[in-house]
Amino acid sequence: MKVIIITEGSKIIGLGHITRCISIYQAFNSFNVPVLLIVNGDETVQEMVKDINNSKVFNWMEESNKLFKLIEREDVVIVDSYKADVDFYQKISQMTKIAVYVDDNNRINYPKGVTVNGSINAEKIDYSFSEETNYLLGTQFIPLRQEFWKVPEKKIKSNVENVMVTFGGDDLRNLTPKILELLNDNYPSLNKKIIIGSGFRYIHDIENLKDERTELIYYPDANGMLNTMLESDIAISAGGQTLYELARVGLPTIAISVADNQTHNVTNWEEVGFVEFAGHWEDKDLFNNILSKFNMLSDEIIRLKKSNVGKTLVDGKGALRVAKYSLNKYYVNKLKLRPATCNDIYDVFELSNEEEVRMNSFNTSKIGFEEHKKWFKNKIEDQNCVFLLIEIANEFAGQVRFDLEDDFATVSISIKKEFRQFGLGKDFLIKSLDHLKLNFPQIRVVKAYIKEENQKSLKLFESLGFKYKESVLIKNQKAFEYIYKISG
Repeated sequence: MKVIIITEGSKIIGLGHITRCISIYQAFNSFNVPVLLIVNGDETVQEMVKDINNSKVFNWMEESNKLFKLIEREDVVIVDSYKADVDFYQKISQMTKIAVYVDDNNRINYPKGVTVNGSINAEKIDYSFSEETNYLLGTQFIPLRQEFWKVPEKKIKSNVENVMVTFGGDDLRNLTPKILELLNDNYPSLNKKIIIGSGFRYIHDIENLKDERTELIYYPDANGMLNTMLESDIAISAGGQTLYELARVGLPTIAISVADNQTHNVTNWEEVGFVEFAGHWEDKDLFNNILSKFNMLSDEIIRLKKSNVGKTLVDGKGALRVAKYSLNKYYVNKLKLRPATCNDIYDVFELSNEEEVRMNSFNTSKIGFEEHKKWFKNKIEDQNCVFLLIEIANEFAGQVRFDLEDDFATVSISIKKEFRQFGLGKDFLIKSLDHLKLNFPQIRVVKAYIKEENQKSLKLFESLGFKYKESVLIKNQKAFEYIYKISG
């Protein structure tokens, strides 16, 4: 399979869309899925994607034929744009198996596919909730760069010593020198960490204001941004994508809206208690508001509360969730069950000896092939064993087995390692139970025996309606017996 991500960005329109698309790119990459990033942008974009192994930069809106040729018959296509129109999205939906649309404010009525809005309070937006569209809403789905998936614990100090100033990759409103001058005049003993993006046009203005307590950080990568956030006590930031990285770290922030589409984002962050909103970039009281907010954040208790709010709402796994959900949708569409045959002996043997499968089995020892061959032959010939193979796009993905006795069956399931992290177990079991009900109507109860420490399997079976019956001892190991009653 292959994934294509389409987005846009430049010095003029900002670079936040590209940042979050790079995050999604990294998430698919972490699952070893081939992915191509296509960006409509200027020379600033070329710099941003230089470390992306598979990317193309061209004006895909004007060269739509080139774009559609690239995405023809692709499996998953993700679009993050505020320029593309409904017709464009309709064509993407029709051309690809799984279409994913990254949204900020319910910009258009999206066609069949998956709509992702990781904005704060996105759940409150009045989407149409079409039956043909799935919705991933809220900060649990905000895509953050790989460096922010796991971060060290942020220490909130008693005194404010370091302030970070960041206005994205371009500082569209040239606020950085004005903020630096404000801090120099009012907090001369404060250490200032000034982020200078690759699209900045007035760097000399900033450099002329530099004093011995000013650190100019030029064109930082994600690690550079993360380290600066961890070292700082307060941030002053624009109201875009960076707010979610700041929340992930837990750095209390004074936010300024530098574009109309940021105001909603910033006010929502203020509502939940993470940021202090100083106003729109053109507000006449902006700089007085910044000083007022800064003085308030000198209180350690206030900063600690805000830090905890940010970390609670953003856990850094949004891009991974988007990728997992997209892959789940694709894999489920390609899922097939069939009875096991003698030709499957090697696939089942390798799966049975995977480390996690053995760990969750009641016999944890490795299985020899001769032992497996005898067991496998007995099972596929046993009239009281329903041995089903799971395939995804004709690739072996796992097995589900029902051992029958009178009017009940005992179920076991094993999933191949590369398919284990996409929430597919539920879909595998649903299809397998449907097969059992259709072909073996005498079965009224399905039992599952799960090791006490196997929390993933416990949650899986509970999600399907299996109910705890009792604790049991199997081969001297503690386990739970769960039962599922077949209605009708």
